[in-house]
Amino acid sequence: MKKKNTKEKYLAGHQRSWVWGRHSVREILAAQRWPVRELYLDYDLPDTIQNEAAEQGVKLGATVYQVNSERIRTLSGAPDHQGYLMRMGPFPYADLSELFATPSERPLYLLVNNLRDPHNFGAILRSAAAFAADAVIACGEHRAPINNHVVRASAGALNRVSIAAADKTVALLDDLKAQGIRCVAATPRDEPLLRDCDLTQPVAILLGNEGAGLPPELIAQCDSTVSIPQYSSLDSINVAAAAAILLYEVNRQRFQGTTP
Repeated sequence: MKKKNTKEKYLAGHQRSWVWGRHSVREILAAQRWPVRELYLDYDLPDTIQNEAAEQGVKLGATVYQVNSERIRTLSGAPDHQGYLMRMGPFPYADLSELFATPSERPLYLLVNNLRDPHNFGAILRSAAAFAADAVIACGEHRAPINNHVVRASAGALNRVSIAAADKTVALLDDLKAQGIRCVAATPRDEPLLRDCDLTQPVAILLGNEGAGLPPELIAQCDSTVSIPQYSSLDSINVAAAAAILLYEVNRQRFQGTTP
């Protein structure tokens, strides 16, 4: 491991993809999926931990540096770095053609269109992992990048769920339907209600972003819509909560043998 010159100047944190914190860094290193450009470890971490992290980092392509805690705080802009910091390479999105070439018996895909909030995206990944979605597909040309906020909000799920990306949502829906996947658009206060929707077949559920929801042309492109029943005039379910409810209902119907 190298000892980094603490006088060296760095680009501001917003110009690079940084991930920090003990759990976030160690889970990414253990998963061995996401390329790492640089790994920074606090001098004061135990040698055994530093050696293990360094070995895993090198396998992912990282140059490993020993630095002091203040340098990590400066680079990350966060006081809660716990002695770990990584500069990441491009996120390894799953290849859609490979994903669709080896489907499960009853595929369950969750599509999120132009989702901007990284905390919502991370929470959605947690639900996708909990309810065994085959993949989360981030759609649209204005989707949020995967960054430290997504990593931390996902609580490790980022490393356990297949995540793909597609710029053209309409084309993606066409591809899914051509493979016999039913595409269902989640809409507020529409018909049918979730309890009346059969989700036991292969399905892709499409969710809109936090502000505008789904545009009419995407709703029209889907095979059907579904709405979560609410018992108040206040639209209080955000996109992450909606994803959890929808994924739960798919599992309830499939594994408890209860369909509308």
